[in-house]
Amino acid sequence: MIESFLDELDARGMRVHSLLVHRHGELLLDFWQWPHEPGLRHKLHSATKSFTAAAVGFAEAEGLLGLEDPVSEFFPGAGDNFALMRVRDLLTMRTGHARGLSGATTRLRKTGWVGEFLEEPVVDRPGRNFRYSSTTSHVLSAIVQKVSGLPVDEYLRPRLFAPLGIADYEWERDPAGVSSGGNGLSLRPHDLLTFGLLHLYDGVWAGTRILPAGWVRKASGLHVPRAVSGEWNGQELVPPGPGAVANSGYGYQFWVHETGVYHASGLFGQECMIFPNHDAVVVITGAMADPTYHDLPAMLRNAFLCAFSQDIEPLDDRVLAARKPEVLSSEVDVPGFVRAFAFADNKQGVRSLTVEADADLLRLTVEDDRGTHVVEHGVGEWRRQDTGVSVWRLHHSYQEEDAPILAGARWLSADELELTWHFLEGPFIDHLLLRFEDDGVVLDHRVNCNSGPTELPTIRSVGP
Repeated sequence: MIESFLDELDARGMRVHSLLVHRHGELLLDFWQWPHEPGLRHKLHSATKSFTAAAVGFAEAEGLLGLEDPVSEFFPGAGDNFALMRVRDLLTMRTGHARGLSGATTRLRKTGWVGEFLEEPVVDRPGRNFRYSSTTSHVLSAIVQKVSGLPVDEYLRPRLFAPLGIADYEWERDPAGVSSGGNGLSLRPHDLLTFGLLHLYDGVWAGTRILPAGWVRKASGLHVPRAVSGEWNGQELVPPGPGAVANSGYGYQFWVHETGVYHASGLFGQECMIFPNHDAVVVITGAMADPTYHDLPAMLRNAFLCAFSQDIEPLDDRVLAARKPEVLSSEVDVPGFVRAFAFADNKQGVRSLTVEADADLLRLTVEDDRGTHVVEHGVGEWRRQDTGVSVWRLHHSYQEEDAPILAGARWLSADELELTWHFLEGPFIDHLLLRFEDDGVVLDHRVNCNSGPTELPTIRSVGP
């Protein structure tokens, strides 16, 4: 059953990075796809929201806030509608907003992200209609910070992460220093599994209560029976059409199904799915493009509800095959290649690039609107390094200064060079194609998945 599930994902181009299955106290499957491996963090995207909800649960238990507290209590001057909006409405995504705001646009702001939420018109009475929005979750993070004096990543360290043995994590903050409540948490998939198991065990870990008593029941409750996230227009989630189908309901920052299965869910195929009636948790991380990743939760739920009715089959051969590196093979050898190029203003932000290549190493130096970046590629093999090369236009507006990547180069011909960057802590794989001409170079840049365009406009160098 799991084999056929993986076959279906492959057939649809839904790339799996990891698949972990834990049932009856035992890790039954620990599947990894090259180049991803257990020691690497993975960006969770919107699965972050469920961790933010846990922070709210701790804050409620400590008497720092109440779920019926009005949002205006934390943001004086926010307006009358925010006096009607409660913390509970934030948890269940029923704020009264007409559209859902995304980190893809929020991350481009130079000021704190809470302002975008407070500026958004409230067109309906809060507590009624579901409107999925990452900024709503970010406001929960900001509220916890206001009442505790700590960003959520620090607030959760002694309460959640340390007791679970989770030490290797990163959590993005907005320009105001607020942990990104709707996305931006990166941790190891095995640690995401631990978080799921904590919920499976009703907040108790190794005999010690971690989450407040009763919180898991509230967080996994079906508070919104019919939850449709909306239609993505490239910048925001707008109300769905009249024929939209709701495959799940919603709890407190968890998606909840009528079967009792609930899950933390992130863009491009990041899922932590809890099966209370089967004593099981399944975690998957991956790189799945729009629209295929929308189908993943139902595929995952249906496959494992069926799989748990029988024995989990071993996947030894598939596991071994998945860990083999992709082969880099050039059609020709182009030794001693050195050329430099300049560009006029363009939508890739590139000002100049230099290519220096010998038999084993190719160095690409790019000067762009963020500075100068050097990426060293193996020729015929992969080269690992950290980079801050500019990719935010194709990476859901994420831009890191030291992202670990594998970089490889292969010559398609004496005049065509393909560069590939595997970003090891997220879903993205970038491909650059350079076509060399007598008087310059033509550059194309595309990515495997993004919430917006998956390729940038072609640019051509100027001058000799």
